[in-house]
Amino acid sequence: MNTLSRTLKALTCAIGLGFCLAALAAEKVNIGVVTGPTFVHTVAANKFKEELDKALPGKYDVIVHHSAALGSETQVLQQLQLGTVQMSVCTTGPIESFVPEIKALEMPFLFNSYEASDKVLDGSIGQDLLKRFDKAGLVGLHFLDNGFRNVTNSKHAVNSPDDLKGMKIRTMESPTHLAIWRAIGANPTPMAWPITTQLQQGVLDGQENPISVISAGKLNEAGQKYLSITRHVYSALVFVGSKPFMDKLPPADRKAFMDASQAAALAGRRFVRDNEASQLAALKTAGMQVIDNPDLAAFRAKTEPVYASLSGDTKKIVEDIRKIVK
Repeated sequence: MNTLSRTLKALTCAIGLGFCLAALAAEKVNIGVVTGPTFVHTVAANKFKEELDKALPGKYDVIVHHSAALGSETQVLQQLQLGTVQMSVCTTGPIESFVPEIKALEMPFLFNSYEASDKVLDGSIGQDLLKRFDKAGLVGLHFLDNGFRNVTNSKHAVNSPDDLKGMKIRTMESPTHLAIWRAIGANPTPMAWPITTQLQQGVLDGQENPISVISAGKLNEAGQKYLSITRHVYSALVFVGSKPFMDKLPPADRKAFMDASQAAALAGRRFVRDNEASQLAALKTAGMQVIDNPDLAAFRAKTEPVYASLSGDTKKIVEDIRKIVK
């Protein structure tokens, strides 16, 4: 065999090996979340990675992009629609712009316990809501949560809605949350997470989030001296997939994704609920003034008009939820 023949043979083998290696390379699955490593969003995303690696070893390379590395939740949802990001663990507030009916879960004082929220979201209502993601170019995989939202501020103790009058309160980028805080009498300011700098600089007077977020975000160190346990909205999260990506998966792989997201969602729920009491105790120890029993009747009365804006399917969903949780 002459030199040219040997060179051509070697080149052919190299090209063939390259094609084989490319075929064997794990497909990337990018998960975009806006919170840091210690938040439930990221904890659940990492649990998903662990579960999928066990189910389909070496087939998918799951990369968790935390701390808003891929943009705000709204921006990540847009990337999911395009298929440039494959998954997210996202708060329901921003999802409202893509799946309007999800606002049913954002209604004030709709849920009174985790048992009630689990009963609704793991039942037919939750499954119906997840199916509605398809029309937005998304796939609703499974529900988890942050916990119940509470208000914090840097000004003074809040016992009633009157104490919040005119206060600049950060909300999610959600029309429903804006309506809730306008009804209360505050000055709501929609803003993507993270918000630590704005709190420290006094651009915002306060914000509202579950205990898990207030703790993980160390908002007490950002000047938030007062915490009122209002539990005004149950903060659902959703494992969301990209429809263009999910539709291309083989059936067995799609099932593995669904199973992994369910296991991760349930682990996320446990993470929030098992740590809530100790996180609240730690915030108190750190010097945060906690108002454990604000005038919830007054908050309910102020926010009840928000329900008047409901219509169509969303109104029906809320009515069905109220029948279950009454």
